[in-house]
Amino acid sequence: MRIMRYFKRVLKLLLINFVNSFSKINIPLTMNNYKILQLKNKYKGKRCFIIGNGPSLKPEDLDRLKGEITFASNKIYKIFNKTYWRPTFYMVVDPVVMEENLEDIKYVEANKKFTLKGYKSMFSTADIYFNNNLHKNKRGTFSTNIMETLYSSGTVSFSMLQIAYYMGFSDVYLLGHDYNFNGAVSKTKDLSFLNNDNNSQIYFTKDYVRIDEKKAGQAPAEMYSGMEKAKLLFESSERNIYNATRVSYLDVFDMRNFDDILGENSEKINKKIK
Repeated sequence: MRIMRYFKRVLKLLLINFVNSFSKINIPLTMNNYKILQLKNKYKGKRCFIIGNGPSLKPEDLDRLKGEITFASNKIYKIFNKTYWRPTFYMVVDPVVMEENLEDIKYVEANKKFTLKGYKSMFSTADIYFNNNLHKNKRGTFSTNIMETLYSSGTVSFSMLQIAYYMGFSDVYLLGHDYNFNGAVSKTKDLSFLNNDNNSQIYFTKDYVRIDEKKAGQAPAEMYSGMEKAKLLFESSERNIYNATRVSYLDVFDMRNFDDILGENSEKINKKIK
C-alpha cells in the first residue's frame, strides 16, 4: 500500500508538471486553464476598478460603479448589507483570511470567484484556480501569463493587477486603497505618524476582524515593491494604473478624482457586463 501511494504521488506530480509546461506557452490542458485562456485580452481597451478594503471605502461610491467592471477581495462582503453593488470578480489568496472566514467566503456574490489551487479543497465554489509562486525564486515578479502562475507581493491587489493585465484592461483604477497601516512605506512622504496605537481603523468597518480571529500578516515593503513593478509593466505596454482612493498614502500611482472619473460620459466608456 505504501508503494502504491508513493507511485500515485509521483504520477500526480508528473501530471502537474506536464500541464504546467504547456501553461507556460499558454496552451490549456485542463478545463481550469481553458477558463483562464478565455480571459486573455477579453477586456482589451476597457477600464476596471480594483477595490481595496480601506476606511475611505463608502457604499455610496460602490453603488456608483454599476455597469463598471470591478475586482474585490477578502471580506468585502461585510459591506454588502449597505450597497446594491456586487463585484464582477472576487478573489482571496491569504490562507489566514480563508481559514478564519471560509463559510462566509463560500457564499460571496460575484460573477466569477478566484483563488489559488492550494485552496481548491476548501474553496470549492471558486470558478478559477491559479498556481501561486510556481518558481519560488521569482516571488514578487509581475506575471504576464497567469495561466502559468501568479506571484505574491504582500497584497491580494497585486494578484488582481496581474489578472487585470492578462485580461487586457488599458486603465485600472484603485479605490479603497488607503494604505494607512502601521509600517506603510513611502518614497515621497513621512508616514511615521501611522505607527501609533491610535491608528486602529484600517478597514471600512470596525468589525472587519472579529475579536477572536487570527489576524493576517502585513508585508508593507513587499507590497510597495509589487505596486512599483505593476506600474512599470502596465506603462511598458502603454497602459495605466491610477489611484482613485478618497484618502490614500500610497504614492506609487498618479492620483485621480473618483467623482471626475464617474462623470456623465462613464456609461459610454464601458458597456454593462452581463
